[in-house]
Amino acid sequence: MWLKILIVVLLLANIVALGSALFTLLVDSGRGGKRTAWLLLLRVSLAALLLIVISVGVLTGQLVVSAPWHPA
Repeated sequence: MWLKILIVVLLLANIVALGSALFTLLVDSGRGGKRTAWLLLLRVSLAALLLIVISVGVLTGQLVVSAPWHPA
């Protein structure tokens, strides 16, 4: 269960980082390039971490595919 909570937290953190980068981009009017770039780097890092956590969950069997078209 903790793995699913971690996935949701990482997804929400990813969305917050993307929104913060957009806000910084709009408010600074192009002057805050380093801050926007840092926030986008944070977003990419969170996305990579999210993919790693999902991959670990699938490989360990804690997350399973339950689609009806997926062979069991």
